[in-house]
Amino acid sequence: MAKYFSTIFLSIGLKPIAVPNPAYTILKCKYSSNPERCHSISNNQNENDFIEIKHQRLLKIAIIGVPNAGKSSIINSIVQRNICPYSCKVHTTRSSVRAVRSVDNTQLVFLDTPGLVDSTEIAKYNLERTFANDSVNSIEEADIIGVIHDVSNRYTRNHLDPKVLRLLHLYPNKDSFLVLNKIDLLKSKSYLLDLARSLTCYKHNNIHIPEPYTMTPEKRKTHETSKIQERMLGKKIMQSIGWENFKDVFMVSAIHNLGSSDIEDYLLQKSKPSPWIFPKDVLTDKEDHKLVLHMIESTLYDFLPNEVPYNLKVEMEYYEVSREGNIHIVVLIHCNTPRIEKLVMGKRGSRIRNIAKKSEQQLRNLFLTDVFLKMVVTDKLKCSSQYMADTLSM
Repeated sequence: MAKYFSTIFLSIGLKPIAVPNPAYTILKCKYSSNPERCHSISNNQNENDFIEIKHQRLLKIAIIGVPNAGKSSIINSIVQRNICPYSCKVHTTRSSVRAVRSVDNTQLVFLDTPGLVDSTEIAKYNLERTFANDSVNSIEEADIIGVIHDVSNRYTRNHLDPKVLRLLHLYPNKDSFLVLNKIDLLKSKSYLLDLARSLTCYKHNNIHIPEPYTMTPEKRKTHETSKIQERMLGKKIMQSIGWENFKDVFMVSAIHNLGSSDIEDYLLQKSKPSPWIFPKDVLTDKEDHKLVLHMIESTLYDFLPNEVPYNLKVEMEYYEVSREGNIHIVVLIHCNTPRIEKLVMGKRGSRIRNIAKKSEQQLRNLFLTDVFLKMVVTDKLKCSSQYMADTLSM
């Protein structure tokens, strides 16, 4: 059906717009700052599907860190669904995403933010200007801050990034915890405990270590700090390699789902009595078609070299959910030049076919239903030159 309609629309030069039937919207929920509003979104839902408000607990977690530290992977591991896009390249997350995990009477809302960047990186990777404020906005909304630190990078693992430290100094009264990610890539496992102590300024030893890496903990120490003025931050950060106010430290390997359950248990205990923001079966605040675009963009990052994928524009051309629950999608990939168009297509279209196949599989895992995806690669200067990667026929 999607193939037929998209062919007709393209042949007559019209752009099809298909709005999914709300009855078949799989992950969509409009975010509301008013928690009680979520209970009035669906009047047809069984009242037994909701936990009584007086028994509900809630915790909002801002996840911050430098690009490619594994923020999205850790959230996906806890939520148990690939809600947040990720790839081998930096800046896969281009805007804030909320991922939701509801366990019994407790709801965890993760605020996934883009990697912390400066103005140079914004210009280099053609990033949205909102990058500079997304992390700050998430921290102000959150109850607790989670800092993700990549221990596999030998050039940066011995100190927290100055941009991370700056945010921690600006919000010293917010509870925070440290997550050492990618521990599976370290050859020396005994180094992990020393690194954790160093990054917490040797102020406490409440360190959660997965069973394969368990070591004997030392006595915990405490320390109190006062608020630091903005004008003093630069000097303070230059003299710091870590943050002494972390309440807990976790060692995880998100890609192997190792240690994520410890973080979940910790956050469930930190939750506070509060009405939920989302219904129990909602996993994210992003609409389905936006999740599709983010997922395809992350696949492009994996398959295309250098800065090429950052300059592509992915546009939803057709989106339809059948009565059986299957999803039919057509997306346009706009390229700046014919050379980029050929690069994206690959030899005889092999690259775009692989991209479409990988994206389709990821979308099936995300929505837990059959997804049929087409990609149309087009050069902006030559819109009539198009190539379709139709995985329906494969």
